[in-house]
Amino acid sequence: MKTNLEHFEAIVTLTKNNGLDDNFFIEAAPSLTAVSELLGITPLQSALFALLLDKSGGDSVDISDVTETLKWGNIQLLKYLDEFEELENKKLIRPVSKSGRNPVFPPRRGKQGQRKFWSPSYTIPLDVLQAIRKGVRYQCADYSNLSAEDFFLTVGDFLAMLAEDEIGLDAVCSELKSMFASNPDISFVKNLLPLTLDDEDIFVLAVFCYRHFDDSLSPVTKNVFKELMGYADSRRLERKLQNRNHILFELGLIENNNDDGFADKESYRLSNKAINKFLADVSLKEKKKHTGKEFIPAKKINKKELFYSDKINARIAELTNLLCEKNFKTIKKRLTQRNMRTGFACLFSGPPGTGKTETAFQIARQTGRDIFLVDISETKSMWFGESEKRIKALFDRYQGLIKQNGRTPILLFNEADAVLGKRQELGSTRSGPGRTENAIQNIILSEMENLAGGILIATTNMTCNLDKAFERRFLYKIEFENPDEEVKTAIWQSIMPDLTGEDADILSHRFDFSGGQIDNIARKEAVSSILRGGKLSLDDIIALCDEELIDKKAAAKIGFHA
Repeated sequence: MKTNLEHFEAIVTLTKNNGLDDNFFIEAAPSLTAVSELLGITPLQSALFALLLDKSGGDSVDISDVTETLKWGNIQLLKYLDEFEELENKKLIRPVSKSGRNPVFPPRRGKQGQRKFWSPSYTIPLDVLQAIRKGVRYQCADYSNLSAEDFFLTVGDFLAMLAEDEIGLDAVCSELKSMFASNPDISFVKNLLPLTLDDEDIFVLAVFCYRHFDDSLSPVTKNVFKELMGYADSRRLERKLQNRNHILFELGLIENNNDDGFADKESYRLSNKAINKFLADVSLKEKKKHTGKEFIPAKKINKKELFYSDKINARIAELTNLLCEKNFKTIKKRLTQRNMRTGFACLFSGPPGTGKTETAFQIARQTGRDIFLVDISETKSMWFGESEKRIKALFDRYQGLIKQNGRTPILLFNEADAVLGKRQELGSTRSGPGRTENAIQNIILSEMENLAGGILIATTNMTCNLDKAFERRFLYKIEFENPDEEVKTAIWQSIMPDLTGEDADILSHRFDFSGGQIDNIARKEAVSSILRGGKLSLDDIIALCDEELIDKKAAAKIGFHA
């Protein structure tokens, strides 16, 4: 039995062989019936829709592309325009303006500039595509009567899908227009109508407004539009913004971001004028919502039991006690009275799998502190000077989170070796990767010095690579160790409670595993027991342990265990 997508493919294949003649409708009847029932349209409309879907790829498609496939002339196209309009009435396709400012389709021009017969362009709405993928009857998305917050959350959903290449830019612009038509009383829409903006200008303004709505402290940089637009369009937009000759600058709706009092020519933000006009009905001051994979709320961190040696356990308990809100406030107040720095930078070092990152998460959970997780790879850029700006913007955003949140979040630099390593001797070199790395480290050193009531935790596997300048800036340094046999036994029994004490003891003696490696074994055991339909024996678990070993001579102990 064919899937819905296979029915669409069959229709497209048969049109390429037969066009839309009688033989096509006979051979394609089963697939046309399936699509007609799915979308509630006629067989002819099903064939035309399938051709549009095949050509769209998530972006707009010109009907002329369909006519070329079918080898139609202009008169034949006119015969079928009513069918396309019916698909539009059913909201299965949406018209796309080619000129941006002018909703009327202009004449197309062919070779030597001659006028060419016009044909409209359409885009297929995202919710239609999703219904097709899921194989469910399409129900038109209802954008009417949205609150201002829901309006911008929907805009954010479209931008996220655009960044992930799940939808094209034309389709997003079409969806936005549908939202505008259904929500004329929202401040953004109401104040947009009197302006003479083309589709791209409206899209750019929507991005600025959404970014301010989502996180008013995060500036808009060229990288934002690189993710959302094609290379050529984003470069063209970038030049306009850098030269301040974009219409949004002319209208006073956007401005350069300020960095320590100086205008940053590559970083932008919504102006107060625009905020008051387009976000008037959004409660920004009360807004506490933070989004993004880097922001992890404390309440979403699952509890996990961790095991340490007595020495490490005492250090972690001390740090957790310090970061409890009552103690943290008291200590910050006393440090301020003594004119001492109030920021706390902590270093968790040790071999992989010893629980450094998980400890940071569990401290955050126990103290009720959200985590702002730094993705080191996203701070690096091939563009000269860009990495430094990203690092600075990261700390600026964190300071903003401190001001917004009732409880200071934790800034977590996970696997920080890449940015905390020893600075390079450059000699007379004036540029290159070495100078960029040093510049990044200097920014981090400066920000750690002025952490101003913040909490930074950095994890690293290799303290030998740590620059001396960073060492003194970490107030708390906890060195994690591979667990001893007693701790390993406790870990085995905690993660795999069906193990007997004797079996856990045998495994902890025989294999010199970290907690992370034991966790891997436990997951493999869970999967294997499901596949086999029963518990694994000790020998089976030992076999899984052998598979985990990379250097068998170094990791496995030789000898007998009493």
